[in-house]
Amino acid sequence: MMLRRSLLPLLMAVLACACARGTRGDTLLFSLEDPRGDDHGDGELRYPLRRDDLQPGALDLLSLRAYAESGGTRFEATFAQPIPRPPRRTVDVTGTTLVDMARHGFYTLNLDVYVDTDRAEGSGRMDTMPGRNLVLAPGSAWERALVLTPRPFEARELLRKLWRERARLEAQREQGSLGESAVRALDEQVERQLAARVFFPTRIRVVGATVSFFVPEDFLGGQAQATWGYAVAVTGASMDRRVEMPAFLGGLTAPPLPGMMVVGISPGVFPDRFGGGRLGDPGQSPVVDLLVPEGMSQREVLGAKAPAWPAVVPASPALPQAPDAGGPSGQGDAPAPVPPQG
Repeated sequence: MMLRRSLLPLLMAVLACACARGTRGDTLLFSLEDPRGDDHGDGELRYPLRRDDLQPGALDLLSLRAYAESGGTRFEATFAQPIPRPPRRTVDVTGTTLVDMARHGFYTLNLDVYVDTDRAEGSGRMDTMPGRNLVLAPGSAWERALVLTPRPFEARELLRKLWRERARLEAQREQGSLGESAVRALDEQVERQLAARVFFPTRIRVVGATVSFFVPEDFLGGQAQATWGYAVAVTGASMDRRVEMPAFLGGLTAPPLPGMMVVGISPGVFPDRFGGGRLGDPGQSPVVDLLVPEGMSQREVLGAKAPAWPAVVPASPALPQAPDAGGPSGQGDAPAPVPPQG
């Protein structure tokens, strides 16, 4: 009896601690909603023909929510259709399957989240990940980028390689030939930028149409804030081990720079690429869905003129107009009024 009485307070304390952790993990920091049915890029993008795992709705982002968790932030992205699990389909002569390659439970999508933490014009980077072919507005320059992709370790290595090559080419244009010490200094600078600015989540969970991922507070400098700016883009994920290279023959409009694990877009229709691309526009963005603030449409940002892309601030009181969604009022099947539009 005495032992039970002594253990009772300890048990209650443990349960209280567990409940506190669970409550903190369910504390909503912010929610960004996007209209249903706007997964068409600039309005002309069409899904690949022969991919039963990539049909309309598969890359249609409906919401991105952030929750407070111990040590960081849990982000949850919900799509219009259930996220396909990697099948045991062989992809090469060695017998490698998609399950072997995509070990985090998904393989069809990339989700980029560019975070403007200081809201100061021009203080961060305005470029996006290779192959996305978008430029952020100066007032939305990002300090941190979260890149959810099926193969995070390989993607990080590829980004390191692409950033190194770009840095070396730019230095050669400005300075001419480079010695070994100069090359090492450039590579070290790229490594610091990569570590400080880009995070590839590996704590990932896929349930139905929702994928959640954890970002530690030491990367973001704390938990995600509703007063920060968030630029969110969805692309198709390429599981091809080759780098997506420019294509100048046959009228293709592949990205002019190598792409990082992204499915490209071309004029016409294709079995393994997005169709509906603009003829003669090699720099067209293959982004399928993205968030934009009120006063700007997704079609505009991804169109031929491609204005700079502003981030969405969750704390903004603006309501969406959703001109890209269907329905008589322009809202289509969109959720309740919330800050961004598609």
